[in-house]
This record gives sequence, structure tokens and C-alpha cells, in this order.
Amino acid sequence: MELKEYQQGVLSKLDRYLTVLAEQKEDAEDLLTVKKSKGKTAKLGDYCRDAWDQLNTERLLPYLHQGGNAVVAPYLSRHDGLHRSIPNICLKVPTGGGKTLLATASLERVQTDYFKRQTGLVLWVVPSEAIYRQTWKQLADREHPYRQMLERASGGRVKMLEKTDAFTRRDVESQLCVMLLMLPSAARKSKETLRLFRDSGRFTSFFPVEDDSEANSTLLDQVPNLDQNDLSDIGFGEGVVPGSVSIKQSLGNVLRLVRPVVVIDEGHKAYSDTARDTLAGFNPRFVLELSATPNTNKKHQSNVLVNVPGADLKDEEMIKLPINVFNEAKGGWKHTLTQAHEKQRELENAAKAFQAESGRYIRPIVLIRVERTGKDQRDAAQVHAEDAREYLRDQLGVKEETIRLKTSSADELADEDLLSATSPVRFIITKDALREGWDCPFAYALAILSRTTATTALTQMIGRVLRQPQARATGLPALDECYVFTFDQDVTQAVNGVRKGLEDEGMADLASSVKSVDPGTGQPQNVRRETLHRRGKFADLPPIFLPRVLHRDPTAEDGYRPLDYDRDVLGSLDWDALELLGADKAALDDDKLERTVARVTIDRKAKETGQTVFELEQEAVEALPEEGIDTPFLVRQLLDVVPNPWQGMRLLDETLAALRAEGVTNEQIYVNRLDLVQHMKADLRAQVNAMAEQLFHEKLESGDIALRLVSSHDPALNWKIAETLEVAVSDVDPLLHRKNGEPLEKSLFEKVYQKEFNELEKNTAWYLDESQCIYWWHRIAVNQGSYGLQGWQRHRVYPDLLACVHGVDEGKFRFSVLETKGDHLKGNDDTEYKRKLFDLLTRYAEMTSTVGQLDLEDDGTPIRFNMLMEQDWRQSLTEEGV
Repeated sequence: MELKEYQQGVLSKLDRYLTVLAEQKEDAEDLLTVKKSKGKTAKLGDYCRDAWDQLNTERLLPYLHQGGNAVVAPYLSRHDGLHRSIPNICLKVPTGGGKTLLATASLERVQTDYFKRQTGLVLWVVPSEAIYRQTWKQLADREHPYRQMLERASGGRVKMLEKTDAFTRRDVESQLCVMLLMLPSAARKSKETLRLFRDSGRFTSFFPVEDDSEANSTLLDQVPNLDQNDLSDIGFGEGVVPGSVSIKQSLGNVLRLVRPVVVIDEGHKAYSDTARDTLAGFNPRFVLELSATPNTNKKHQSNVLVNVPGADLKDEEMIKLPINVFNEAKGGWKHTLTQAHEKQRELENAAKAFQAESGRYIRPIVLIRVERTGKDQRDAAQVHAEDAREYLRDQLGVKEETIRLKTSSADELADEDLLSATSPVRFIITKDALREGWDCPFAYALAILSRTTATTALTQMIGRVLRQPQARATGLPALDECYVFTFDQDVTQAVNGVRKGLEDEGMADLASSVKSVDPGTGQPQNVRRETLHRRGKFADLPPIFLPRVLHRDPTAEDGYRPLDYDRDVLGSLDWDALELLGADKAALDDDKLERTVARVTIDRKAKETGQTVFELEQEAVEALPEEGIDTPFLVRQLLDVVPNPWQGMRLLDETLAALRAEGVTNEQIYVNRLDLVQHMKADLRAQVNAMAEQLFHEKLESGDIALRLVSSHDPALNWKIAETLEVAVSDVDPLLHRKNGEPLEKSLFEKVYQKEFNELEKNTAWYLDESQCIYWWHRIAVNQGSYGLQGWQRHRVYPDLLACVHGVDEGKFRFSVLETKGDHLKGNDDTEYKRKLFDLLTRYAEMTSTVGQLDLEDDGTPIRFNMLMEQDWRQSLTEEGV
């Protein structure tokens, strides 16, 4: 599964944190050893805080907003039941940003890179039943990408558990056990009444027998926070020896013994003292929290390691924006539902046309929020689910099979796959059942059929219609936006409700993307459309064009057409030259072919003392199914690297033949198949990228590929900077000024809004505006079909800024195209690819001597592409003469 750029950035920062954490822990342990060797009483220092402080020194921690100020929140230490420091961090990721994906990818790193182990227990805490079911479905499916990450982390030995399941010490020692737990189970108020803390006969392998007081005492000395039995309650009654100890054989105590890695989903819902104290009391080795809206106050605080803004999801095409809010001032709920129905028909027609052109299937769905759902709650005063169903069916002509009811008592969706082309569902009626834990990117519109609770409903449910199908924009505005329908509401309150919903989903920075639409005119309200013009001194500039990456085509009017990645790069590769170079280096774990079985008995001779005997045996695992290795499945896993299935099958057959020639059995191949596929994909991807890069070089050298302007004004061949910009702004959106508060002077357009810039981009813009070398600059990554550069990898590169730079000779200019990158992305594959592409395009740029009336330098390079890293961006600009 390919990670988005911001997800790679999250994991890159986590990698750095784990490296620093390991170094600080080693230093703390060395210091403790020295102190003890000198006879001093000492305990391990707070290496977790020290690691955090080092990251702060390295300026790798995000700024969060507190009291209107952007600050790095102070670190809050947490300690387990034995007063040991717990590494605890939070990944702040908006809803729809792939929190579960990042959790599994992070677990893989924590297990293998930090703890250097593939076994143990992971306690995965979720806040609600809906999220529990969704997470279980994903992690229990062996073919799901999330589960495959866990399989890699464990060497193919994952055991999924619920709190009612029995498991043994051997399970934890030989497998990666992942237990899902509902938050209420951890937020105990009475430990005697919750099953988690009751004595159980299911965990005998973890404890001495109840009446072996000496063994119980020894274990309690080692782990003092274990719960104990009242011996009189378990049948010993009179005659109990004073000081006798019996440890409860409960799940809670098992967790304290095995010291799980704890994952807290929706961590902001686990801030109660009881929940935090209980989770810390499980003696966790590591706590990983994921939240869209973590708290940062001093008492209940999350240590936010990464703050992913909503803009990152927007840039990666994962969410539908803007949000269009339609409010009918004079109509009722029936008219509102009619509007939503019309929008669904409009969107479905657009989706069918889009499918005919692209092959992508989308079936727009409307969520309908009603006031009542219960069988005995239907009256004329409030809108009931059956009222909405009947109006859709009887008045609007909607087919019965396309309508579903989803409530706490009636679940007509059941396990239906809403993304399947065979699903008829187009309308889902609910009240509160879909407030969280529901994920269907085909949901496009939200209809709120209530007056009194409309604002609350908007806040709670807006996240359900944000996700973009296939996490990929269509390029059609109608299908790349989402829609909200209300009636008889204060428009400002409705818009603020949607904005509050975005904030609650961790996307406060996108609140300005909400547009209130007048139902009559279709024009935005409150958030206005503003036309921006060129700054006065640049108003008379003629049209300005930037070159695109083109491919030679003798049949085209200008001899060139836009570079097509599939046709001109992948289609030209010599796929027969691909081979798995490291087939013999694939790690195939023999241990997976057998397991250890522990049988716990009581020796007759030792019965009176209560001693137990462990009989350990090895038994073979019948891993290979009767049908053998599913080679089509393995080939499908390779298609994102090798798009030709015949070549994929050839490579797989050659790899399996090479392994078998080395004496590897089919059983070994089967149990290691996921690791093998990942190894193949990494190896083959490197080869494909290398071949594609070489081909790209060769075609640049021969002139088959060119970065150049052509005489045609075809927008597919030349990218034109807009002469006016249409932007959606509100009264609260601030303009960007110079750092000293003075107005900008060199921006190409008269107004520039702060919301379009992150901190690094803002700093760069300030620098450009004050530089004597700059004629004008412009933010090119927003507001208009962004300027994209196609290279030898599939995804295009969209630079951030364009600067027109004074040349050496008077009246001569050159262009500098700038891409900014945070330090957490330094050195990763995407950053290095962009750097190499920029260097190459700078070398081969071809342009006419003028662009409009701007005379470009004849000598040197008329256009340069520069990568600016956060740590040394100013130095890079200086070296480029900017």
C-alpha cells in the first residue's frame, strides 16, 4: 500500500523519535549502572522527557495553538504502575487521514526498530462499538493492507484477540497478540464489577497456583501493582496463614505482567483520570495515541509529535472540498429532501459520464439525518425516519431498494459493501448511528431534516461526507466537492456548525473552505468570491507562460504533446529485463513451520506444595492449504509495481523456481508469502524507477522529451499564469503582509491571503518580497489548475512558488521555480526524487528568448527549479542568486 507524502513525513518523524528515544534510554541505563556500581541508590532517569527535549532542540516538534499563540507544548511525563517512565506520543491526524494505517505502520516500527522483537501483546483501545467493529474487520482480514503490516512486524505470526478470549504465555512469547478493547472497559470505576479485573480460570499459564503463597509473593515483589484475591472469598476460609498472598488470575493482571504496547484510537476521548490511570496501570512499554483533536492543556495533555493539517489531506486529494451549504429560508423538510434528491441525481449523472471516460466507479450517496427513529416515536411534530423513507419513495419516486435505515435498533446496511458496483444504496437515513466510525467515500451530501438540532447535527456528521472516493480527485468540481442541505436556519450559525465540525475532525485550517450557497442563485453567501487582479506595476504585463514537460509527436500540430506517463515511460520500458535480483536474500523464517505447545500440569509428587510442571513440545504446523500457493493473489500484489500481469507472473515463477532450487519448500514459501511479496516489490520498484529514470535521461538527450514552450497557446502544452484569480474568502481571512507588518510589494497579485501558506512557504514569500533580485513572485500551487511537472515516476510534482529574477544584464530576467520541504521529509524517497527531477529539468530547459515582453537571459539557464529544505532554505536561495 503506497503511503501519501504526509504519511511518509509522519513516519519519518516517528523514526527520528524512536532513534533519539533509544539513545536516551541507553544513556540513562549506563548512568544508572555507574551509580549503582558506586553503591548509590538510584533509579532510571526520565529518558522519555530527555528524548522530547532533544527533538525540541532539533526543532522537530510541531507548533500548537494555545490561547491564540503558536507554541511547542511542554512534555507531560507519564509513569506506569511501578513508577517507570512510559514513552507516550500522539499523532495528530485529521479524520480521513488514515489514522489506522498510521497506527499499524507505527506499530511495525515500534516493534521491530525500537523493541527489536516480533512478539508480545498490543492493546488497541477504541472509543465506541462502531469503531471497534470497523477496526476488527480491517485487522482480522489477512488480505487487508493493515493486517499485512502487522504480519510483517510479527514475521507472519499475528493472533487477534478480544477481551473474552483465552490465551497463554506461550502465545505472547511466540506471536504478536493484538487485543481490541473498548475504552469503557479500561475506564473502570469499580474494579470488582468489571470482567477485565475479575479472577478468571483462563490465564493459568501466567500465574502460580492460588495457594502457593511463596510463589505469589515472589511475583508480587516483582510486579507490586498486581491485584490480589481475598483468600476467604475463593474458598480457603479459616486457617489462612497470616501474610498469605494469592494473585488474581485476571486479564488486568495479565496485561500488567506482559507490559503491552498500547494504541489509543481517538485519544482525546480517553482523558479522564480513571481511563488514563487504568491504562498506565497496565504497565505499558509504549503508548501511541492517535487523535484529530488532542488536548494540550497542562493536566490532560497529549504529547503531540506530529501535527498533520487538513491542508495536507486536501493536497493529497483525500477529501472533498469545498463544502457547499444550502439553506432554504422558507421551505420545510420536504423541500430540503427534494433538493438533496435532485443533487443526488445530478451527481450520479456526472459520475456515470466520468466512469465512461475514466473507468472509475462512483455512486453518490445522500445521508439523511432525521429527529426520530424509534417504532413508537412517530408523530406529526418531528421528522421520523419512516416519514423520510415514505417521501423519498412515494413522492420523489425513489426505488425502495436504494433506501436504507441505519439506527441503533434497525441496521438495514448490515455488512453491505457500499463501494460495490452491485450495491443499489443511494440514500441512508439515520439519527446518531453514523456519527463516528463510519467510512464511505461515496457519501456526498448531508440533508439535515430538523430545525432545533441542525447545528449540532452539522458539527457531528460533517466528517461523514468528506472522504474522497479512492483518495483521488476526479478533476470535476461537482464530484470533488460535498454538499449540505438545511432549512429555516440562521445561515451564519449553519456555516459555523460546519466549521466547528471541521475543527472537531482536526481540520480547523480548512474552515474557510465552507461556502454557504444561496438556493436560488447558487451563489456563495458569507464566504464571498473575490476577484484578484495583478498588482498595479505588473498590470500591463502580457500573458506569462511556463513550459510543460512534453513528448515529441510528429502528428501533433506543434510537434509535441503532453508527456503521458503510462504511454511514454512505462510503455517504453523493457519489462523482459526485470528480474528479482535478490531472490536468494529473501528472509524465510523456518520458525514459522513449528510452534511450541506448553501443557501445564501438576506433578503428583508436588501436589501438596502446589508446584506446576510445564511440558514443552514442538509440533509441526500444517500451514500449506490443500489448494497450494495462491499465485494469482501474489501476482495481484505486484501490479502496482509491475502493471502487466503476465510479466508479474513471469517474475513470480522465476522467483519461486530460484527459491526451490535453493531447497526452500512450498510450506516455507506459503508462510512467508507476505514478506516475500514485500521484498519483491521493493526490489522491483527500485529497478523500475532506475529503468524509468534512465529512459527519461535518454529521451531528454535525444529531444523526445523536452521542457519547453511552444508557439501554440494550447493549455495542455503551455501553462499560463492567470491574469485574474477567483478566490473564496471570508471577512476573517487575514492578508499576508511583510514580516514587519508593511504591505507586500512584489507579489504578482495585489492581495495574497495567509491561508494559502504554511510557515515555511510564508518565510520564503517574505524573503522574496524583500529581495533586491526579485522582480515579482507568485504562489502557483493554489487557486488555478496548479503547475505540474511530470517526471519518470507516476505522480506529478506541483511546485509552490514562482519568482521572476533580475538577470545579470539590465532588462533581462529568469524564472526560479521553488518547492519547499520540511526537515522531517529530508532524505526520503519522494524528496530525493523531486530534487533529482528539478536538477535534470534545469539542465534541459528550453525556452524562447522572451515570455510575453519579458526578455529572458540568453546565457545560462532561463528557468531553474529549486528544492528548499527548511533547515537551509535561505542559504539555497542565496546560492541561486535569488
